[in-house]
Amino acid sequence: MREFVLVFVCTGNICRSPMAEGIMKDLVLDEVERHHRVIPILISSAGTLDMKGSPASRHAVEVAGKHGINLNFHRSKPINESSARNADLILTMEKNHTDFIKTYWPFCTNVFELKNFDRDGSNRPANSDVPDPIGMDMSVYADVFDELHAEITRIAQHVFSMAEKKSGN
Repeated sequence: MREFVLVFVCTGNICRSPMAEGIMKDLVLDEVERHHRVIPILISSAGTLDMKGSPASRHAVEVAGKHGINLNFHRSKPINESSARNADLILTMEKNHTDFIKTYWPFCTNVFELKNFDRDGSNRPANSDVPDPIGMDMSVYADVFDELHAEITRIAQHVFSMAEKKSGN
């Protein structure tokens, strides 16, 4: 049995994608605790820039921590061909991240902006980008966290079903 691999992608892998990774992992833990349902999924994050080894931004760590999500041990990594090839689903924070991945790895047919994933054309948001909070104050990070949480909660059950289908459950 191979786990379903989900990768969240932003620019530097120090703000949005680590928060998204933490949120999804928290939702997976909720499934175990509340419903005794184990989701066969491996969740990670990466960036389009090569900022390998940088910690999550201070504000991202603080905002996530207020929600019980620990980003203290996060270290950034760039997306590469191997991680793109091994991913079952890549969810990006901006259209330019999706374009970056499709340009470098045209075989990737499983890459979507987070806000457009699992939506039909009639209910897509006018702007599919999750704002980049880098360099902003805590209130902007809190707003981005809330937006990420809403979007990831919206798609979680669909992703969990995809993972279970892949594993044969």
